[in-house]
Amino acid sequence: MGSYRMCGCFTRKFSAGEVRPPDEVKDLFNRYADAGANAMTAEGLRRFLVEVQKEEEAEGKTKAGTIIDQIQQQRKWPLPKSRHPHLSLDEFYHFLFSPDLNPPLKTE
Repeated sequence: MGSYRMCGCFTRKFSAGEVRPPDEVKDLFNRYADAGANAMTAEGLRRFLVEVQKEEEAEGKTKAGTIIDQIQQQRKWPLPKSRHPHLSLDEFYHFLFSPDLNPPLKTE
């Protein structure tokens, strides 16, 4: 945000707080993430897509892997390729509200 000089002798810095996922998103992530791993695998994302977003079973399986690959390419610090690709809570939050990765439903 900015910094301000206080009483002419010291500077007070103010910064914007980081946006954190709401509790509902955390609960949803924990429901589909691997227990104890604090990460959501492609299988967990597939279950989320099928059960919550009502994707078709076959479509959800291929879409989950594609989504994780796209998110991994967008990471600030790319991780080495893993045999078990996963999403963190922040990446899952980004996915939920990304119009490119998770577009709104078409109503007709």
